[in-house]
Amino acid sequence: MSEDRSDLLLIVAPIGRDAELMCAQLAHVGMRCQVCTGASDVCARIRDGVGAVILTEEALPPEAVSEIIVTLAGQPPWSEIPLVILSGAPSLDMKPRSFDALRRRTNVTLVDRPVRITSLISAVQSALRSRERQYEIRDLMTQLEERIQERDRFLAVLGHELRNPLGAILLASQMKDDDGKLEGEHARLIERQSRHLTRLVNDLLDLSRVAAGKIILKKQIVDLRDVARQSIRVMEPLARKQSVSLGAEYGEEPVIIDADPTRIDQIITNVLSNAVKYTPEGGHIELKVEQDGQGAVIVVSDDGVGIAPERIDGIFELFAQAENAIGRAQGGMGIGLALVRSLVQLHEGSIDAKSAGIGKGSEFVVRLPLARRDQRTVPRNAESQVETSPRGTPRHIVIVEDNTDIRDLLRLKLGRLGHTVKDAGDGVEGLAVLLREKPDLALVDLGLPGMDGFAVAREVRNQLGQDVVLVAVSGFGQPEDKRRALEAGFDEHITKPADVRDIETILRRFPPRSSTKPGAASSTSRFQP
Repeated sequence: MSEDRSDLLLIVAPIGRDAELMCAQLAHVGMRCQVCTGASDVCARIRDGVGAVILTEEALPPEAVSEIIVTLAGQPPWSEIPLVILSGAPSLDMKPRSFDALRRRTNVTLVDRPVRITSLISAVQSALRSRERQYEIRDLMTQLEERIQERDRFLAVLGHELRNPLGAILLASQMKDDDGKLEGEHARLIERQSRHLTRLVNDLLDLSRVAAGKIILKKQIVDLRDVARQSIRVMEPLARKQSVSLGAEYGEEPVIIDADPTRIDQIITNVLSNAVKYTPEGGHIELKVEQDGQGAVIVVSDDGVGIAPERIDGIFELFAQAENAIGRAQGGMGIGLALVRSLVQLHEGSIDAKSAGIGKGSEFVVRLPLARRDQRTVPRNAESQVETSPRGTPRHIVIVEDNTDIRDLLRLKLGRLGHTVKDAGDGVEGLAVLLREKPDLALVDLGLPGMDGFAVAREVRNQLGQDVVLVAVSGFGQPEDKRRALEAGFDEHITKPADVRDIETILRRFPPRSSTKPGAASSTSRFQP
């Protein structure tokens, strides 16, 4: 780092010992001074950085003024070096001079001689404060330029990361046969890549929510081993696709934590995904879940590309991986590990990365607090406690969605599952269809034209009461959005893209409510935002 010269004073006073005397007086009040021999010396030192320059009038013949003007013209836009000129001369017969040429280039302060030292100190202090603000502006401009470069790199990588699954989806969708049908493998590819896109978008949104302090943990007592098993199941297809072996060791004793299982799954999945991404074909990844005297421990180790020693400290920083991602098979937006660290910290835990160097693999260690001893009883699986209706029971469903493609595809898929489905493309039409059909369940987009989903839900509740299960479908999935949906009368909230499996889960949880239908449920339980 270069020396800070924002408070350095240069003094040019060619007559007698004026320069040395001024320097001594200013140093006495804590100012840094350097005596210069003339304009050329000043110009050479200005290029290295300076706070202000003090010159006597006799040090500024026309040729010296011209030299200083040329030097000032070469300064960056933020720089305006203050000049304090001691005007007048020891001899009274010397005519006053104008320094307008210098004023057009920088900030000039004239101090008449004979000079009182307090006046000189005050003028110099004012000049240095002005210069300090300029250096602050320079630093802010530097930070802004770095952020712009960071943003541009991230946008380039984001485009790269999004185009890969989009390209695969587009190509797979074009593999239709003469009858317009897709083979099973191509349909599975579309689903796999779509889920990958969803994870990318969710990570981006979650990162912004963490930064804004808008993520609320829904803690419950869970066995960390169960969450890890679920994460492994999610990552196994990706590991097989990359020809990477994925092993796990869970231990025999429960590892009980008080945590948000969804976020813990997100932590483990992201660390495993990172390991798969940076482990070449034929490599090995091992997940270990255990507890020690300090708490619950998750260890993910691999024999992949490793991490350079100089990058270890910054591996969890935002966009840390993005810099070298383009053109590399592993790629990455550099947000996964940043999100992991934030989620771990929300759980009052820690995460560390270790590596012996490039080509020597890496190890990530997550530590989380154990649940209190009086909490260490894991409840039965939550899904097993919910009253369900048979999977194959046909239901009457209404879809209110203004996106034609989403509406048509949902209607087609739910129809194939045996349900009776009606649909509408806006809020006014949707309300009319709901009141006429009186369905078991309604999927209602919140951002509808004509009448939004909130208004539709309130009117349905007014006229049909609790006989209809109302599910809000929205691209907005923050707690505030879910709270507003609850207040409007919705029972559940699904964040787009809507997954048919999520809808089926809701159908199993909510039997038909209408009193005219068999098996009606009196419960009006609502989702928790």
